Amino acid sequence: MNYLNIALIILLVCWIVFAFLSKQGILERYNISAFGPILMVRTMRGQKLLTVLAYPRRFWRFFGNVGIPMMVVGMFIMFMVVILTDYVMLQALYANAMPMPDRYNAPQNIFLIPGLNDYIPLVWGAIGLIVTLVVHELAHAVLCRTEGVSVKSMGALLLGIVPIGGFAEPDDEELFGKKEEPDPADARDAGTDSNTGVGYDYAVRQPLETEGGIWNGNRSKTVVEQEGGGRVENENGVSRRARMRILAAGVMANFVVALIAFSLFFGPVLGGIAPVSDVMVVSVDENSVAAQAGIKEDRVITQVDNVTIKTAHDFYVTIATREDLPMTVHTKGADKRDVSTLAGEGATLQTWVTIEEVMSDSAASRANLTKGMTIVRINDTEIDNTTDFIAFLNTTVPGQTVEVFFAGNNSTMVELGSSPDRSCGYLGVGSTTRIKFAGMTIGEYPASGRLHIFKSIPGLMHRIESWLFIFAMPLIELEGGRFGGFDNSVQFYEPVGWAAGYGVLVFWIASALLWIGWINFYAGLFNCLPAIPMDGGHVFKDIIHSLFGRVISDHYAEQLSKSIAVAFAVLILVSFMFMIFGPYMVYGF
Repeated sequence: MNYLNIALIILLVCWIVFAFLSKQGILERYNISAFGPILMVRTMRGQKLLTVLAYPRRFWRFFGNVGIPMMVVGMFIMFMVVILTDYVMLQALYANAMPMPDRYNAPQNIFLIPGLNDYIPLVWGAIGLIVTLVVHELAHAVLCRTEGVSVKSMGALLLGIVPIGGFAEPDDEELFGKKEEPDPADARDAGTDSNTGVGYDYAVRQPLETEGGIWNGNRSKTVVEQEGGGRVENENGVSRRARMRILAAGVMANFVVALIAFSLFFGPVLGGIAPVSDVMVVSVDENSVAAQAGIKEDRVITQVDNVTIKTAHDFYVTIATREDLPMTVHTKGADKRDVSTLAGEGATLQTWVTIEEVMSDSAASRANLTKGMTIVRINDTEIDNTTDFIAFLNTTVPGQTVEVFFAGNNSTMVELGSSPDRSCGYLGVGSTTRIKFAGMTIGEYPASGRLHIFKSIPGLMHRIESWLFIFAMPLIELEGGRFGGFDNSVQFYEPVGWAAGYGVLVFWIASALLWIGWINFYAGLFNCLPAIPMDGGHVFKDIIHSLFGRVISDHYAEQLSKSIAVAFAVLILVSFMFMIFGPYMVYGF
């Protein structure tokens, strides 16, 4: 049984349990609503905090005003991403080249749920998601208070017991206007106690609190504070501009947090991390010289005797020049360094070249070479390491046919292609040197190269490729695999400079910042989609209304904006369904 089926069973059980608790009135007692397997947990706490946070009203209005164009840019980017993805998939469908179903388009990977999404780690993803939800909904709530819109409650959305969202629940009538006219008699009864200055809705006999001259609470009219001072009463909710500020505030907050997190991650935090070595112990044979010396798998080799080791070539040259024992090997794990002494017999040196990647439409792919094959010889030339491999290819010409020999005495004939950057022949593989010595297999992890890529990102932000890299960062297969933090590669790095005394804490901070930044960035862009109920959908509707309201009546502009907003929402929903289920429609479930 796969994880998706297990998740569906758990959700079904949660649905049944929630339905029972709701029927018994238990959920209502704790101000919780159930919608199938989804729980909406509400609280009225935090109202005083909102009042304090909303005090600098000019700042928050400026914040919301900046958020509107930011949302429009994000709206355009996300809509173009959807359209281009549809175009590519339709082209693939027409050419009978639809990609096979895989993790990229799996349903569970569409949502940013840590632990369920294959690309988001549970702990760091949960931290990033919580920060994202808090700042997004808190920004909405603060702007609501700033614009005089009541916040009826705040809370969290749970899928089963997993948090998937948060919400600030504004008064819909105050934010979007009344859906139906109130009873005229009730409207006449509404008023203000002239002695106390406290407003009342006499239809329900509930007092209305006042803060800074703005009515909050249950009311029949919305009182809107204008930016130039003064107030206007609006029977149809706050002004359209104020509503757009409120809706854009959540996205703006996500973008600001993403900017801060990425600035810290790509700046001082990565600046305080340096590579130790790219050489790692892949495996250790039982009862071998290395095993007897206490050397463990996945440790990094930093030094042999007095020679510093940075690359597999360094290790190869050092061992090749002296195979006599004893010798000391310095290794590093996630939290400590060890010095082991190799002593005894059987410390022979063996080397070979392993194919790590086969380029598409290359000489290697046409000859059916695959990842994991071990090259030991080409024609009559022994291949002991990647240096020998590259040196041999430099002697060839495009179109030359060579015989490639693999471990196990297998061989195949390969017609070399043209090198993209040299005049020699081109095989089209990524390779690494594999070394075996004293019973331990040595491999190379691109720790230095990977860190260099991330440190170079800030200087390349003027290029669209860098933005695309950040957008798809957890999905990109770099050399050595995807990068989701330092959890599985701490042994290759060490804190330096300002971070030298903080140990593993630096790597925890780096991983947290990476996921806080990425999830805020992605969630902010996703919320920009011009599709109701996304924030971007409501802002898109208001923008359309404003544009058409200049040439036609307000009533017709409202109807037209609703129709266009619904059409975009349906288009985007259908597009997402096509992205997810298109491959399954072709290849089956």
